[in-house]
Amino acid sequence: MPWERYIVQQFQSALPRGELDESQYYGPYNTLLHYLFPPSESYMVVPQYKRPTQLTSIDFTTIFLIQQGQDPVFFLEIKAAEHLRSKSTRAAADKQMRERFEALGDQVEIPILYGVSAMGTKLCFYKYTKDTGQLEPELIPGHTKIVVDTAPRDRWDFDVLTDEGERKLREVVGEVKRMCGQMG
Repeated sequence: MPWERYIVQQFQSALPRGELDESQYYGPYNTLLHYLFPPSESYMVVPQYKRPTQLTSIDFTTIFLIQQGQDPVFFLEIKAAEHLRSKSTRAAADKQMRERFEALGDQVEIPILYGVSAMGTKLCFYKYTKDTGQLEPELIPGHTKIVVDTAPRDRWDFDVLTDEGERKLREVVGEVKRMCGQMG
């Protein structure tokens, strides 16, 4: 089932400025998340703006946290599309996602917490299993003497505006809603 026309139009309006300015995607992703997690189903979309962990950085992180009650059930982090081009910016985004799972891990009530790293319209899906503490995709460790691509570009292999990307996101959201329904 294709996205509603107004959702596609909002994403299309983010281009080309969204290539360099992630804030162009805040509105479209906010609309999409409200569509997927409607308040009428007791979900709340909570935008969060996090300061960087290193004081030398000015790269604030924007996260849309989905809660049911006070419990986190899903989150999405947004970066500009240009971040896909660089190993270092992909690695930083991966690190931020892993830090977010660490921060939310003790608050999770459902068996699996999904998170999405969005760079423009490209999506990388993360999956944290509460019982085992396992986080996918697996961490690729760095090396002291070799430059290692710790967050390969092909991890962002789904585009929210394609049929495949839409299908994958709807599949994950369906799983989240199923788990929330079992907890209720």
